[in-house]
Amino acid sequence: MDKPGLGKCIQCGQCVESCLVAGGGGNSIVSELNKTADTGAWNCVNCWKCIEACPQDVDIYGFMMARRRKEDIPSTMRQSVKNIMGMGCCFYISGINEIREFDGLAPLKLIEKHKVKTLLEGHVQPKT
Repeated sequence: MDKPGLGKCIQCGQCVESCLVAGGGGNSIVSELNKTADTGAWNCVNCWKCIEACPQDVDIYGFMMARRRKEDIPSTMRQSVKNIMGMGCCFYISGINEIREFDGLAPLKLIEKHKVKTLLEGHVQPKT
């Protein structure tokens, strides 16, 4: 597999330290760079903190996009999109508003389906 600019990587770990996904315990694009996982290209939240942190200017974005172009979307990612289209969120936690109320937070309001379609399809949908 073509790995743009990865030859410059010195395995310093600064990308891992800056990664929001890795910080949350998930596999990220930096997990792939460091050869600890191979699913991170689809988990990236596009914050680009890894690129800013890299002292070697490794083309992490190029690597991630090359992976995404060569692979099918993982089934878990497809299910997340179906969930968003069906209920306005990636996954729903039963009793979430009770939990939020207990913590002094406002109730969770799901995104209207037509707004989700607009975001995913890139054009305005009429309200239904």
